[in-house]
Amino acid sequence: MTTYKSKTDFIIASVIFIVILSFASISNATSENSEGNGPSVMQKDKDGKVSQKEFMQHHKWMFEQNDINQDGYLDADEMKDLHKMAKEMHKRYEQQY
Repeated sequence: MTTYKSKTDFIIASVIFIVILSFASISNATSENSEGNGPSVMQKDKDGKVSQKEFMQHHKWMFEQNDINQDGYLDADEMKDLHKMAKEMHKRYEQQY
């Protein structure tokens, strides 16, 4: 019984940890980062345009924000988070422009 309880406690703690990381990732995604590669890429140089370099930097930043385990790949859950982030960014963009 002790082993079952220990496993259950471990699973619950792991789920809580993953949920907290997910919220932290979404929170980071919705605020500008110090390098200016955040969701406000259209406002970076205030010219109303996005260069190919800015576009690629922004998407690299998005990938890095969602590669929670930092293995260089996005698994299915990380992709879902990325899609949610992108949807929120697009919604804000459409409200601003």
